[in-house]
Amino acid sequence: MNSRILPPFALFAALLTVSPLRGQEIDDEAFVYEVGEVNYLTGEGVEFGGFIIPSLFVQGTGGVFEPGATPGDFATSEHDPANEAGIQGIEPHLALNYKDVVTGMVAGFAHEGEDEVWEAGLEEAYLHWRLNDVLSIGGGQFFAQAGFQQNLHLHDWFFVNQNLTNSRMINEGELITQGGEILVRVPESGLFTFGFGGVSSHTHEEEEEDEPTDPNFIEAHDGDIQNSTVSADYRFRLPFDESISGSLSAIGGDNGFGLETQVYGGGFRKVWNGHDHGQGGPDFCAGALMLQGEFFTREVEALTLGGAPVNFNDQGLATSVHYGISDRTTASLRYDWISDVPLTEFTERNRLSAALSAFVDPAQRVRMRLQYDYTDDDAVGSEHAAWLQVQLQWGGSGGSHAGHGH
Repeated sequence: MNSRILPPFALFAALLTVSPLRGQEIDDEAFVYEVGEVNYLTGEGVEFGGFIIPSLFVQGTGGVFEPGATPGDFATSEHDPANEAGIQGIEPHLALNYKDVVTGMVAGFAHEGEDEVWEAGLEEAYLHWRLNDVLSIGGGQFFAQAGFQQNLHLHDWFFVNQNLTNSRMINEGELITQGGEILVRVPESGLFTFGFGGVSSHTHEEEEEDEPTDPNFIEAHDGDIQNSTVSADYRFRLPFDESISGSLSAIGGDNGFGLETQVYGGGFRKVWNGHDHGQGGPDFCAGALMLQGEFFTREVEALTLGGAPVNFNDQGLATSVHYGISDRTTASLRYDWISDVPLTEFTERNRLSAALSAFVDPAQRVRMRLQYDYTDDDAVGSEHAAWLQVQLQWGGSGGSHAGHGH
């Protein structure tokens, strides 16, 4: 094990040991925020003009692995931890809400990439104009809507790393569209989101490795949507049980082969004893329980190295359960799977993750997360990894943000 990581793990274990006692203390002396109160140290109550709210999230993450393994063996998206220890993410945000008529978001992201090389970029910058109780229109740069996970920023995740399905099928879990959106609210707390435009893609330096020579081989990463795209997502509650939410989505667009890629998905979420905000997601308190699952399938028109036209498809799912141990501690368990694609670099992968997330301050602006991953991959075999993540928040509202989106 890496000795640099052991002290933080020990500290987290100690915090969990005293968690029940601290929970009682917080119940007796709860943290109370008074409306209109401003705290520039924590950012609580800071706003500009009464409708622009700034916030900043910083995530530091370290991991321990089996001998010979590296963080790159486990990373499947640009936002996954890329080093044994370092800054996983810095997220400056500006949220806008003018009388619930004009809303928007500006969100940036910076992190230490592989070999501790810093990278930064703009993720979202959009406005929505609410025309009436049914219809909103907007545009700019935004995450395409597709299920529960796709539109979440790093600080919203329930786990340290991205779901396998989103990483593989939806441009590393972040299909960023530059264009327009139409949002339609339908009966029974439903929301239909239609997006269209060009694609803002992350750029990566290709690692030097042996190039395949088989003319039947397919460079499957070129199946990502790279030019124009159209997306549709319907988020809804079941009329007979408002604690159950569903999602149906479809994405299509031009891929790196100059052909077409189509992605279809479906998901469900059931919450017991929680505060489910539908489009936003659940706030966890003691005794809250959530079960969530998503399935995606993708169809890609491609070309072999020899130039022959060929189609391939892959499937994947992500299932998770989350339980509120206390008002500030949540236990999560995830199983996700992604299929292999013959004659490509894509192999089948199964992963089991267990995470414990806890706020360690009364204002709930410092969150620590301990996570264990067991990964079984056809290419690298079975691997174990453990992660410790510390998140600091300035501005906005403290507390559970996991699964909220924007």
